[in-house]
Amino acid sequence: MLRSLWALFVLTVSGGILGAYAIVGSMIRPGGHTAMRAGRMWSRLMLGAAGIDVSYDGLDDAYRHHPCVYMANHVSMIDPFALAPALPLSTLYVSKKSLFRIPFIGWGMTAGGFIPIDRSDRAKAIESLDSAAERIRSGRALILFVEGTRSRDGKLGAFKKGPFHLALRAGVPVVPVAISGSRALCPPGSFFLHSGDIRVRFAPPIDLTLFGPDDLPDLMARVREAMLERLGAGEGGNENPADPSESS
Repeated sequence: MLRSLWALFVLTVSGGILGAYAIVGSMIRPGGHTAMRAGRMWSRLMLGAAGIDVSYDGLDDAYRHHPCVYMANHVSMIDPFALAPALPLSTLYVSKKSLFRIPFIGWGMTAGGFIPIDRSDRAKAIESLDSAAERIRSGRALILFVEGTRSRDGKLGAFKKGPFHLALRAGVPVVPVAISGSRALCPPGSFFLHSGDIRVRFAPPIDLTLFGPDDLPDLMARVREAMLERLGAGEGGNENPADPSESS
């Protein structure tokens, strides 16, 4: 309990300080990597305070092609922190809009060019993805959670189609990422952190020159298969690769 409270204290205080650093640094060097540097430092501080050790497999695959779109599963609020230290500095997070309203932290994300997405408004969500495609064409990589939200049962959920449309529009490779072990350390609905191990596995990049707009189901199935191969026991999901609530 005490360690969890300490980790939350470190998360809050360092988040405010590093958020301010990201804001100032991004003002001095617009388009630079200050926000991602701050995110890396913030992640390492929080993980260290919580006693969480993250191991990475496939880092050569993570850096093999740039720019690219990283697509990860999502089971815990710790996931973005586990990913940040291993991603290139040029990477931008695509995150839910509400996070950008958090004082200093959210302001730093905005200043750093991270991309908010409002899933409650389809038109705005599509506009955000168009903006994301432009960022990729300018040489930035993107990281997003392909299920759209945290899995409630710890298993790989249905995929949103938007990230795949984005990747096809940008014409860059997709790198599937599988995160294991984070749910046990901070389940959805809990703000208490537990010490333990997380494993992040990067799959080889998928070349999108082999896929066209009509091949979307095949691409989604390919990414899903790569994730399932790298997830732990009990973390697999259903066989439906798409969210049936999405029509496009």
